[in-house]
Amino acid sequence: MLESGSTAIVVQDGTTARYIVGERLAARLSILSEAIGETSDVTGTIIFNENGSVLSKASVLTVGVDGLTSDESREDGFLRRSSIQTSRFPDATFSINGTEGLDWPLPSEGSVSFTLLGNMTIRDVSKPVTLDAEAQFTGDSITATASTIITFDQFEMSKPSLAFILSVEGEIRLELDIQALVRKAS
Repeated sequence: MLESGSTAIVVQDGTTARYIVGERLAARLSILSEAIGETSDVTGTIIFNENGSVLSKASVLTVGVDGLTSDESREDGFLRRSSIQTSRFPDATFSINGTEGLDWPLPSEGSVSFTLLGNMTIRDVSKPVTLDAEAQFTGDSITATASTIITFDQFEMSKPSLAFILSVEGEIRLELDIQALVRKAS
């Protein structure tokens, strides 16, 4: 239940999260390709007080990383077992502390570019991260994309190491395609 004067952006079904990592495969020695994994197991809420400040303890996006799948099941298995260790850490979270460039009150129409500021936790490692977002507001509906770049080292994850993979880039692009609704306290 929302406190009087507060507004929430609530993630809806249809939201997806993905990672994109450059890799060289043994079958294509000289070609850099991309490993892309995706999940629709995304939930979350961003709550603003009456002045437009983010209520950080209640504003979290959660991605069920155990559901990440790509076109290569062997890589998916390695990520689950070794890189992310999903049996111990089934979720990655982004705890939102604030925004930059998002006007208050929230717009009801139009496009807005802004930044989400917060802490990302993958496995048991938390680091400050910013997500660059582009949102389209239509009444109480929001369609948005958000992205950031992290590294395997930053979150103490091992790179996939399988016989058919020659090399894996160190950077990981994380992307969210978000469907959300705006809810205001009555």
